[in-house]
Amino acid sequence: MGIPLAFFYYLYLLAVGVFLLFTLFNVYHLIRFGFLNLTNIIVTAFFIGVSIMILLISWQAINQFNWNQMIILTPITTL
Repeated sequence: MGIPLAFFYYLYLLAVGVFLLFTLFNVYHLIRFGFLNLTNIIVTAFFIGVSIMILLISWQAINQFNWNQMIILTPITTL
């Protein structure tokens, strides 16, 4: 008995989706309710840039795994 490793990949995709939803919500509020000045534009660009960088680094890290493997939960015993 085991759990497919792809289960954790789908959990990662769900977390990325929630992250993107909150990012869109935050950027909307920064643009809509923030003062239209250079500081707000720099903070918004910095936030978007760091978010993209984090997503790209995590995407490169998870591409190194073989997602078809299984995590075995039952101990293998020899009698």
